[in-house]
Amino acid sequence: MSSESAPVLDEVRRRRRSRHRIFWGIVNPPTRRLAGFAPWWVLLETKGRRTGKPRTTPLARGPVDGDTVWLNSVHGRHSHWVRNLEATPEVRVKLSGRWHNAIASVREYDEATVRRFNLYARSGPRTLGIDPVLVRVELRR
Repeated sequence: MSSESAPVLDEVRRRRRSRHRIFWGIVNPPTRRLAGFAPWWVLLETKGRRTGKPRTTPLARGPVDGDTVWLNSVHGRHSHWVRNLEATPEVRVKLSGRWHNAIASVREYDEATVRRFNLYARSGPRTLGIDPVLVRVELRR
């Protein structure tokens, strides 16, 4: 990359981040109210890797296999919630109106697992994805 193209690339990234902040600033508040109650959404609570404060993120839910819930990180390890759970894998997840303690781990993106997600959750990585990964959440009961 030439030194002349670096400022242009930085400007593109800055604008993209700005648009994402605006979009999620509008979408996340109502989604948080629905998540955890609507069958296709969950709330995931992680511990901030720098602050230690609880961080709650609404996410589209993937398949549930017994005590395992699959989640999709559209932006892979670029997402702060993924970075947080990699630092501290103990999380809480709200499913069907109830909070559960759980352990989360990041897995490579696997098409066979992704096919089991609902259409909405599957479309995210295709339309907005940057290095998507799967997150396996093991509920502790």
